Amino acid sequence: MTMKKIVLFFLSLLLLTSCTGVPSSESQSVVTEKDRQMSSLKKALEVYSDATINNNVSVLLSFVYPKVFTLVSKERMHKMLTTVYESKKAPHITDITHKNISDIKVYDKGLYSIINSKMTMELKSPIVDNNKFEELLLDKLKSQMGNNSEITLNSRKHIFTIKKRSQIIAIKEGKEGWKFVGYEQAKKYASKKVIPESITNIL
Repeated sequence: MTMKKIVLFFLSLLLLTSCTGVPSSESQSVVTEKDRQMSSLKKALEVYSDATINNNVSVLLSFVYPKVFTLVSKERMHKMLTTVYESKKAPHITDITHKNISDIKVYDKGLYSIINSKMTMELKSPIVDNNKFEELLLDKLKSQMGNNSEITLNSRKHIFTIKKRSQIIAIKEGKEGWKFVGYEQAKKYASKKVIPESITNIL
């Protein structure tokens, strides 16, 4: 796998009150609905995370917020991820931890929540007999992954360990289930309006 393909892979991954005067029965109804939505969000996150760890591209993409595919088509993204996974040289995602899930909030088209997550990956060096290449790739990964990442190299085992912190926006519109989009990626392409403007204005 070339360095360009490795970097593209990482970028593709990085392509989730009660009121006074309310009768007790109605207040309980509101709380129950919030609990139900939070439960459905956590279940969706679990399936989404498992699909990511297990390289299940079809399931993974089924949870991607549809407007993301205006940047890269679903077919192209599916082909790219499948090709990388089948190469047997893709990074191995060992853990995805969702550190914090914000309260579910309402906007004009549905619901949303902000999720703080951390992903841990391991990447075997494509070239194990070239220290200069490994150092160059380490610098390249650090540059591409940004300040929210911790990347180390085990020179003896020729393995890169990547720990990436990120924010995910979870969005639920109409009868659709929860969908996800990376906040930094969506912000980067703000002119494409990947995130609904009504959410952008609130954040």
